[in-house]
Amino acid sequence: MEGTAAVTPDYYEKLALTKGASDDEIKRAYRKLAMKWHPDKNADDKEVAELEFQAIAEAYDVLTDKAKRAVYDQFGYEGLRDGVPDTSGNQNGYKFQNNGDEIFTGFFGTANPFADFGFGESTPFTSRLKKSGPKKMDAIVSDLPCSLEELFNGCIKKLKITRKRFNADKTELAEEAKVLTVSVKPGWKKGTKITFPNEGDEGEDVVPADVVFVIVESAHACLIREGANLVYTARVSLSDALTECAIIVPTLDGRKLSLPVPEVVSPGYEKSIGGEGMPSKKGRGDLIIRFKVLFPNFLAEDKKKVLRETLSGTVTAETDAVVEAPETEAEAN
Repeated sequence: MEGTAAVTPDYYEKLALTKGASDDEIKRAYRKLAMKWHPDKNADDKEVAELEFQAIAEAYDVLTDKAKRAVYDQFGYEGLRDGVPDTSGNQNGYKFQNNGDEIFTGFFGTANPFADFGFGESTPFTSRLKKSGPKKMDAIVSDLPCSLEELFNGCIKKLKITRKRFNADKTELAEEAKVLTVSVKPGWKKGTKITFPNEGDEGEDVVPADVVFVIVESAHACLIREGANLVYTARVSLSDALTECAIIVPTLDGRKLSLPVPEVVSPGYEKSIGGEGMPSKKGRGDLIIRFKVLFPNFLAEDKKKVLRETLSGTVTAETDAVVEAPETEAEAN
């Protein structure tokens, strides 16, 4: 069975205001409409009044919060509901918690502003305000694997979920499939959370759970991410490390960089290329090349002799000082 589509609320229309309404105008409108539509003042049709009372409170909750109102004015209800990603990739949407009673009490400073009109603490008004609302279910959290290329370039992920939803007359629950779309932004990191408010199972007296996806970075065959930097380990032979060589470095956008290495590659030596790392809010990070020198398993005696003769009097990596081997008595003679 298919559920009914939710009506997109117009918060300004709900309070009979224009988009440029001031804070004082919003407060006056809420005061008037909240008193008019409170369920205890509408005994003939309390269910309708209660829905209207909560909708008025929701409009007031959004329009009196500068941050929520700014998102709503710029992106509409869908942008407010689904959330707008910030610089860290977090996308927290808004969902009204059906707490119209709390908003009403906070606004009027009392749980019963009708007391002056003969309504005592035992009236249905007070008991209704004190009634607990639906319970919010715990968030449903799932991993969202992304390759390093996807986190570098950005991508669209479409994720199919199945949840329980009421049918049209709200009498039965049936499984319903829905596709959620995640727009992965370039540079997002592992651990980034994307939240879809209230997309979990419906049920009696509960607020559906949020569905949360957490970015998980899949291992790459050649590159490792360290913050905004990318690290590539080049494997070079001992002869190349001591003389010179050129290496080919892959990039996440499909290019291959050819880099000359004319210098001696000593233990711990690195090369860095600026602007070839991951995207970030400060710009691109660096591509760092680290070297792993491959030593031979065996050397013949004649080659060992040549190496000893060639490497006598070397330059140390720590001091760059030339170390000369002392003469023996036989050499002096």
